[in-house]
Amino acid sequence: VSLTHNEPTQSVRFYYALLGMACLFCAQIGMVAVCEAQPNLSPLGARRAVGAVSRGKTLAAALAASWVLATACLLAALAYMRFTAGIDFAGREIACVGAIAVCALFSTAFGTLLGSLPKVGFGVKTGLLTGTTCLLSLFAGLYGEPVMNMADQLARDYPLLASLNPAKVVTDTFYSLYYYDSLAPFAGKLGLLLSMTAVVFAVSALFIRRQRYASI
Repeated sequence: VSLTHNEPTQSVRFYYALLGMACLFCAQIGMVAVCEAQPNLSPLGARRAVGAVSRGKTLAAALAASWVLATACLLAALAYMRFTAGIDFAGREIACVGAIAVCALFSTAFGTLLGSLPKVGFGVKTGLLTGTTCLLSLFAGLYGEPVMNMADQLARDYPLLASLNPAKVVTDTFYSLYYYDSLAPFAGKLGLLLSMTAVVFAVSALFIRRQRYASI
């Protein structure tokens, strides 16, 4: 008797974890957009600061474009996995597209947070993004079967920490589509991702509002 919608396979788990890593790496798009909007980090940001358009509108437009670009990149990854690698998404590709849009929104928020860190250079921010992504992907079970077993054990022993790991949440979002007949677990994971996105955007807004420049 099968208790899940589909039979679990390691290849499916690996590619779902790979989507989690790709989601976090897409945060670089939002990070670059925020850095380019800062007058002390970019000549373009300096010109925008003295322009007629308000800083909030400029930043909102840049982040919206970053979200669209991140969504396109993740959809390309999803298409490769589905049609080239032959990864099964249980016939729920339409729901996967919606999940990709939410994942891209979180990646934009994460990039905004890194880009808005005060008194931190662009190179350091890039290093933080790379290191954080690789570390969080470790606990999502990306690097082979032993790591998958470790991630499962940590999720059982420390479920709260697992729910705070965005790479793990993204991975579990696609797991829930593949494994369960009901869409309730999928909706729960999307709700968690949206909540994390709202918190990260709120913290980023605090950093951005406190930035002041003596001269441009």
